[in-house]
Amino acid sequence: MRRRENLLEWMWNTVQQGERQIIRGMVLASVLLILMQLSVVRDPLQFYMAVTSKVEAPPLELPSLADLTLSEPVKTWQVTLKATPAAPVRVLQSGKVIATLAKGEQQIMIQSGQIQLDGTGVSQTIRVQVIKKDAQLLEPRLNQLVLLEGNIKNVTVRP
Repeated sequence: MRRRENLLEWMWNTVQQGERQIIRGMVLASVLLILMQLSVVRDPLQFYMAVTSKVEAPPLELPSLADLTLSEPVKTWQVTLKATPAAPVRVLQSGKVIATLAKGEQQIMIQSGQIQLDGTGVSQTIRVQVIKKDAQLLEPRLNQLVLLEGNIKNVTVRP
């Protein structure tokens, strides 16, 4: 009988030692988890970036807008404008001055879109006429006349 008690005691002690080892392992894992969380608190941006990089798919490679404009050649058109009387009327496209009509007649290279005739610095009425243009252009029309009375007028350029 004594031997049986010793066997039961031994088994009981083994189970208790196993429980102690499991509890120690769980406490150690909890401490490691807390330390890891505290290290994340120091730099939340890195934590966020690490989590999002794991969750999201890699970003798509999209071409930039600058690459698109460089890859497609920009079509330019030749137009000759005549200001009567000759005046410092500025011709602008995309916010840039591309010509002035100070000498009266000016041949310019323009892109499709809008051009602005800026006569704000001129006190008299100026007539700007399209005297030559590329044949493929629908607008501006040949001999089209724009009156500037110290203001800015838009002219459409389209093939």
